[in-house]
Amino acid sequence: MRSRDRELRDRLLSWFAEQKRQLPWRGSKDPYAIWVSEVMLQQTTVGAVRGRYEAFLARFPDVASLAAAPRESVLAEWSGLGYYGRARNLHAAAEIVARDHGGQLPSEPSVLRELPGFGEYMAAAVPSIAYGVRAPAADANVDRVVSRLFAIEGLAGSRAHRNLVLEATERLLPDQRPGDLIAAFMDLGQIICTPRRPACGSCPLLSECAAAAEGDPVRYPRKRARAPMARVSYAAADARRAGRILMVRRRAGWLGGMWELPSAEGATPAAARRALAGRVRELGLRLDLAAPRHFASHTIMRRRLDIEIVDAVPFASGRWDAPRALGAKWFLPRELAAAAIPTLTRKIARAGGFLPAEV
Repeated sequence: MRSRDRELRDRLLSWFAEQKRQLPWRGSKDPYAIWVSEVMLQQTTVGAVRGRYEAFLARFPDVASLAAAPRESVLAEWSGLGYYGRARNLHAAAEIVARDHGGQLPSEPSVLRELPGFGEYMAAAVPSIAYGVRAPAADANVDRVVSRLFAIEGLAGSRAHRNLVLEATERLLPDQRPGDLIAAFMDLGQIICTPRRPACGSCPLLSECAAAAEGDPVRYPRKRARAPMARVSYAAADARRAGRILMVRRRAGWLGGMWELPSAEGATPAAARRALAGRVRELGLRLDLAAPRHFASHTIMRRRLDIEIVDAVPFASGRWDAPRALGAKWFLPRELAAAAIPTLTRKIARAGGFLPAEV
């Protein structure tokens, strides 16, 4: 190792020892617990994960319990964290680990990459932290910090740029506890070397940072232009009976397996209502456009949903029930707390008055 690299590593680890964040998953050497934390932290803030991590482990304390659980129970415990494909992959991978690896998460990155949900970063980060495997791992924070530290040119997310970042990271990895260095880079990126306004004056690596020396650290790494936010009209049906609200199970897509209100999208509010009318007709319902409507909005994956909530009533008078063959089910408010319900559905249920507003 070059003396400069050793100096950088030692300085960063010294800073980390004094300034590292106190997080529920820090210090754990349980590969399963580390895996769960890394999956939760994908595209989700530390603050959101902090409040859910321990509850998830209490419900599913090990690989065996997670693998044995019904998928809907796992989705329900994940409810509100978003990006539900992560939970489905976590469950599917646990089933494979329980069946093929004796319930013990493998330590080899090449083996982990074969499991659902294990991309390049996850397959390196988990064994690095849990088993002390010397494998470079670069999430968005590591990518940003290392790019600035060595003024690595290139487009973030490209294979060429990622290889240069991993090569630089590997040079710095210590033989003992390499996961600490990865965690240190993550904390530095979260606390100091932030995307838009890095606090360079507080950085322990300032004197060695090539991007800071150039005077424009924010230009590293170069980012792809973001797609403009799409505006979408969205209509949801509010059908109730005896204090219950009607939900249908999404069969496929990124919300596959989750419960939601009957809903539809369109280019305009009128188009969304027409599409919704066709969908609820299959359930024996019609939209009551004379009833008061409620409205909400939700942003997800570069899409801004303008939501209109419309009452839905049965065509025929007398007793009516939604056909189970179409995946319909009635829920009491208290039952939603234990159901696999996405954040969007909870928001609509609150806006429509079925659930109490958040305080």
